[in-house]
Amino acid sequence: MTDWQPLPDALASDVRHLVVELRALKDRAGLSLAALARRTPHSRSSWERYLNGKALPPQHAVASLGKLADADPARLVALWELANTAWHDREAQDRGVRDPQPEAPAATTEPAAAVQAGEPPAVRRPGRRALIWSMVALAAVIASCTALFSTIGRHAHAHAGPDGAPAAKTSTRQLDVNCFADSCTGKDPKQAGCGGDAWTSALNKVAGVYVELRYSDACKAAWSRISWGRPGDSAQVVGEGGRTYENKVHYDTDTYSAMVAAPSPSAAKACVLLTSGVHGCTSPGGTQHLTEPPNPPTSSPPAATASATTRR
Repeated sequence: MTDWQPLPDALASDVRHLVVELRALKDRAGLSLAALARRTPHSRSSWERYLNGKALPPQHAVASLGKLADADPARLVALWELANTAWHDREAQDRGVRDPQPEAPAATTEPAAAVQAGEPPAVRRPGRRALIWSMVALAAVIASCTALFSTIGRHAHAHAGPDGAPAAKTSTRQLDVNCFADSCTGKDPKQAGCGGDAWTSALNKVAGVYVELRYSDACKAAWSRISWGRPGDSAQVVGEGGRTYENKVHYDTDTYSAMVAAPSPSAAKACVLLTSGVHGCTSPGGTQHLTEPPNPPTSSPPAATASATTRR
């Protein structure tokens, strides 16, 4: 268990409650600050501030840690809402901002008259804290529906293509990615979960071999995929600064490379290096979702060999 620093005395109770909960989730997940930085979009220094009460964590950070620790998302949403309100109330107080006190209403006999007339008294509105916690039950129902879609998504993933991209449109599902941007560099897109929303942003055909630039918005990463190739042909992806990853076809006709970080598809391009020595690339990725290449034609082994000889 982490040897935590004492939290600031001036920290509001609702904020303190949230931070204590996040510390417990981090200990439960067994993750270091560096590991949290690798598995979420937030840096190590940001997590240090969040977990020591120096900064209010954004709701996305709370949800990310909760997911890693398998926590109840509805409870975390409620804790964050209360902490967010308390944090901004404290900021307003520190700036010397005070809500104006309402003037005392003039004395009147109307309420008494209303009661005598049998009219119901005004209904008192519930406080913000009560409203937040009343939403927990609704959030739990939503979470149950999300779990159902996730189950459907995992079934669809079992029928996905080689880089995790669905072969056809599937039901909406919750993506389960374990990297983001720089932390995806060099990783397998399928194992990282980035293939779940992958799309083709650039496409080229080089000596009969299709090469695609595949992109994941959830992971902010790109990779190369080739189709209709031969064993020994290489899929290559080139990212910012010329960083390149490649992978060869070991059998069959297609393969895909590891990923490079890409804030947008235009930050990368895909290439193919054939065993014949021919090399070609796509243009940098665009914003249009392109149609993926067709499956290679079915043929007997001798015919396939003859076709490959012709292409050479």
